[in-house]
Amino acid sequence: MVFIYENNKQVIVEIKKLMLENKVSQKQIAEVLNITPQGFTKLLNKKNFGFEDAKKILNAMGYNLIVDFQSKG
Repeated sequence: MVFIYENNKQVIVEIKKLMLENKVSQKQIAEVLNITPQGFTKLLNKKNFGFEDAKKILNAMGYNLIVDFQSKG
């Protein structure tokens, strides 16, 4: 999956889409991360959600987080 990064909220939306596509529940990811489902919800909703958070979630789903830079020109 490739998308142009706009903000952290977009990253969360893309993670949720990936969860739906793979039929992975928040509970399943929470179990892999050794946190409660409520803890997972808090992780997704925290104000300073960043790439480390995304990396943890994606790793729990069996994905790598890859960052690429492209010239606008």
